[in-house]
Amino acid sequence: MAAVDDIRTLTEKFVAALNEGDPGPFVAALDDDLEVFDHAAYRFDDKPSFLAYLQASMGMGEGASLVYHQGSYRAFGDDAGVFNGYDAFTVRPKGGGTPTTAYGRSTYVYARRGRDWKIVSAHFSPLPK
Repeated sequence: MAAVDDIRTLTEKFVAALNEGDPGPFVAALDDDLEVFDHAAYRFDDKPSFLAYLQASMGMGEGASLVYHQGSYRAFGDDAGVFNGYDAFTVRPKGGGTPTTAYGRSTYVYARRGRDWKIVSAHFSPLPK
């Protein structure tokens, strides 16, 4: 149960920080050997390539918010766990304008690295319209 509590706390912490404009806790939660399947038509094989993609895609926005619905946390022993949830990701354009919201599904796979939990794999997919 402690592993579930740990990954829930970490996830809630980085989501709250993102919603306050601070991506630092999310970036810190990513393992250097991260693998990500995103809306883009290819896989990211490490943290730097995924962060470069995020920076390029978010560069057009002034801020963003992230909300998860029906989140599910599961642990696999003491050193691995997973979060799944439906997401609403809203980007506010620079200089005003109408915010854009994308709805999707997110999965984070966590592994314990020493005393810390890290996201070692993530998958983001859009919900069908």
